[in-house]
Amino acid sequence: MLKAGCRIALLLLLGSTALGLVPLPARLNASFFGLFGGKQQPPPGWILHKQTVSLSKTDLAAAERPCANWSWVAGITDMAFAAGAHIEQQYLVDRLYGGSVCLPSPGDIGDLAQRISHDYVLEDGQKFRLEAQFSSGAPTQADPLILALRQDRPPMLLWRERVYLLTGMSYDEYIAPTGNKMFMVTELKLFDPAAEEGKHEASFLRERDDPNDLNGWVTVTVYPK
Repeated sequence: MLKAGCRIALLLLLGSTALGLVPLPARLNASFFGLFGGKQQPPPGWILHKQTVSLSKTDLAAAERPCANWSWVAGITDMAFAAGAHIEQQYLVDRLYGGSVCLPSPGDIGDLAQRISHDYVLEDGQKFRLEAQFSSGAPTQADPLILALRQDRPPMLLWRERVYLLTGMSYDEYIAPTGNKMFMVTELKLFDPAAEEGKHEASFLRERDDPNDLNGWVTVTVYPK
């Protein structure tokens, strides 16, 4: 049985390698079964390790107004701050929405990501280029989320059209006899910028919540000038 399991694992690994999905030697690799694993189970012989990863500091700023567009802006300014740039929420709200309006939706996230991706020269002397990347739907791999958290760079997740920042994650790490790894996320720990004081923490649980309700995710990179 163990030999059969090893053969299956090796075939999976070789197939993924041939497609350019899993390089050798083993490192942080994409899960064969998607971010949450679904109902799939790894082949026999894979060893399970329960893992967690989180931001080393979670001094995230809430939205200055409890509105969807301000929540989006708060998420962006929090991500920019983690990457080394300080942008006032009011600054972005004025430029994206023409003033201090309170809206039930931030608007098209892909379009907004493009609109904030440019060079900045701020009054306090900061000069940098910001690039925001939006991907629709749930993340398909755990790797970029794990790496972002290890680097203290919280990505933004859209869950039922609401903005959250990822602050931590629990996941199952499976290690094959070949040394290859795959990950199945069990919990996403989140920060809700628009929630009331004391209620900012939220969780997405694999056993409770629907991955189809994850509408997309955003990353921000800052390049000093």
